[in-house]
Amino acid sequence: MRLERITVKTRDHYCGVQEPAALEWRGRRYRVEAVEDRWYEGFLASHRVPMRYYRLLVDTGERFLVRYHELFDTWSMVVPRREEVSS
Repeated sequence: MRLERITVKTRDHYCGVQEPAALEWRGRRYRVEAVEDRWYEGFLASHRVPMRYYRLLVDTGERFLVRYHELFDTWSMVVPRREEVSS
């Protein structure tokens, strides 16, 4: 699994980090059509960093898996396999 940093606009920033509404990856902007799934990791274990994962359907019809890293307040995308070969 390879991750790349991305920029994400969330729905309700005033409430802290919420679900993604749009993202920018490799200079292209995508609008989130639907959050198809979400899960959390590390919230119950004090020795793990809390992270949030989202599987997104974007306006191009593609699906992306993104992760929010709470400790560093950063977003990353799991690079699709087809992109790993070409980049």
